[in-house]
Amino acid sequence: MMKMKDFSCEELKALAVELPDEVNRYKMAGDFEGAAKAIDRWMDKPVGEAMKTRLLYETYILQKLPKEFPDTEEEVIRKFREILPDFSMEDLRRAEEENLAEWILVDGRKHYIHNLIRNLSDKEPEIRRRLGKADEKNEAKRLLLEAIHEMQEKGEKSVRIHLKTAIRLKEECFEPGMKIRAHLPLPAELFHTSDVKLLDHAPGKVTVDAPDARWRSICFEDTLEENRTFFAEYAYTVKAKYVDLWKEELPEAETKAASDGKPGEEYLSEQYPHIRFTPYLRSLASEIVGTEKRPVEIARRIYDYITKNVQYSYMRNYSIQTCIPEYCATNLRGDCGVQALLFITLCRIAGVPAGWESGLYSNPVSLGAHDWAMFYAEPYGWLYADPSFGGSAYAAGDENRRRFYFGNLEPFRMAANHAFQQKFTVKKEFLPIDTCDNQTGEMECETCGFTEEELEVTKEIISVEML
Repeated sequence: MMKMKDFSCEELKALAVELPDEVNRYKMAGDFEGAAKAIDRWMDKPVGEAMKTRLLYETYILQKLPKEFPDTEEEVIRKFREILPDFSMEDLRRAEEENLAEWILVDGRKHYIHNLIRNLSDKEPEIRRRLGKADEKNEAKRLLLEAIHEMQEKGEKSVRIHLKTAIRLKEECFEPGMKIRAHLPLPAELFHTSDVKLLDHAPGKVTVDAPDARWRSICFEDTLEENRTFFAEYAYTVKAKYVDLWKEELPEAETKAASDGKPGEEYLSEQYPHIRFTPYLRSLASEIVGTEKRPVEIARRIYDYITKNVQYSYMRNYSIQTCIPEYCATNLRGDCGVQALLFITLCRIAGVPAGWESGLYSNPVSLGAHDWAMFYAEPYGWLYADPSFGGSAYAAGDENRRRFYFGNLEPFRMAANHAFQQKFTVKKEFLPIDTCDNQTGEMECETCGFTEEELEVTKEIISVEML
């Protein structure tokens, strides 16, 4: 349970404040109890309010870290041998050297990230070969490649997508009489998404955001004597237009892929704590961009840098990171959202308006949370960039697919969030699972917010109709 009251966007800016050395030394050594005691001492000192807010949030991070990094070296090897009997310490060391095995110290011992086995099984070539996955073909990839080919051949592709998502408190966490508030994301009618229909939803007091809300959700509020599932079923149309940004010259008529208005200053600004123009990110942007002044070419250089140099890696929870783009740039690894935030931040530093989109990747046979980016360039208008999909294409040696994701998306998207780190229309009282956006849902009661371990979240593809 998360009993910390929700932080406002203003308060989250305090994550940019450095911790006192004493607290940080305990934390880096993995002595979280010592760090917590040090925080208590520092809360009584005459420090500023921003530092007190930072220290308060650090108590939450210290609670989460051991859960995000649960396994020692021995435990990783034991668990991995259940699927790959010859997995060895040498394999684990190689994964570390290949930047695929994130770890921290817990009580002075290495503890590895909870999704390490999945990371290596999906991303490490030698492990994939030994698991018999090296030449694995799947229907989702086939449908993706077909969609890209059709867009490149015909200039666009439209689909009608019908989904159902649900959230439920696990039985062991439920108590009769709980006052429950649950938020589920909904597709917004912005950019390439239209004709959104909310077909069905769970009963109770319901608040549905406006169709063009930038953080669109449906909120349920009810007092439960018996546990039940909150769900939303909806359909929407995506019309994805193709633009080839790799031509020598591009007629303006071919470039109106997304043109919902010119960007405001917010798309060029910092947004603490994550979208920060740090000294290193400023320096990196300058090196990548050089003397280039054309917006599309600036964005292309940034996209090329990320897709060719950042290793895809599953991440710790975003809520316990203090500057996501800086992490990505300094460690050269990150998942879809981490890479998208690095792209957005570097673009803004270089003077190219850029923004966030996220929700679900809704391939006809595969449904999961996903984040990507947008950037603005005259005379083209708003264009898309998906660095993680582009980077995966680069790793697979598919240059056509890598180039496609600079300027375009295939239509298999449910875009609920069109801004980063916003607030719900119906306010959450406790810290959300994800402080960056809402992709799979949130739930709380009058005394606490619930963690992902306490919830059952389901996502179902009912149909995807090719139009």
